[in-house]
Amino acid sequence: MVVGYAAAFVLLALVLKSMSVGVVYAIWAGTGTALVAVVSALFLGEAIEWPAWLGICLIVVGVVLVEAFSEGAPEAAEG
Repeated sequence: MVVGYAAAFVLLALVLKSMSVGVVYAIWAGTGTALVAVVSALFLGEAIEWPAWLGICLIVVGVVLVEAFSEGAPEAAEG
């Protein structure tokens, strides 16, 4: 678990070199929330009603839209 967390934060730091903090955090939080819900349904047998699945799908669509329309790194980070 410690290795996983360390790897996640190292990769997050690398991504922050080319993208803005707001976009990265939105993707990090949205993806993490959706993945936890899906993993809990698949591996822990937790029931997820259709409105929750709809919400998860909206999170995924939101992450894709944020990524697709983000402009990359802020100009201050390019120098």
